[in-house]
Amino acid sequence: MARAISNTQKKAIFTELPASVTLDTTTINASKIWFNQEVTSHPTITFNISNDGLASDIRDVSDGVLYYECTLTLHILTENQDGFNGATIAEQFAADICAEIESWTTPLTSDVRIFNPDSDIKSIGNLGYVDEEFDYVISVTLYHS
Repeated sequence: MARAISNTQKKAIFTELPASVTLDTTTINASKIWFNQEVTSHPTITFNISNDGLASDIRDVSDGVLYYECTLTLHILTENQDGFNGATIAEQFAADICAEIESWTTPLTSDVRIFNPDSDIKSIGNLGYVDEEFDYVISVTLYHS
């Protein structure tokens, strides 16, 4: 069992999170990138995994496996488009992403999971509006073995 989250686990997280939303009858697609990649279009969802390898007090009930914690931070970067306000687009992405993450009480591939949606999804908020870009952030405590 590795203390740091694996590339396989990171790919599972990246793949599972939605990258499109529907507002009224309009589908809007987002790019998904890691935090150290350049934003070239909007909307874009950036991923960062930090604070990794922290031993958790949580052990799997059935086999006593120790879980490690990490923090997943997502930035949803949007602009006004297709007749919709960028904030409205970001809010819908945030809602859809949170709905997906809430289902992770059943582990993803390689045992990435959350235990409690109410406490593990820490914040959803608007970081502001700069140069016509809206920045919404979601912070999630993930557990992995």
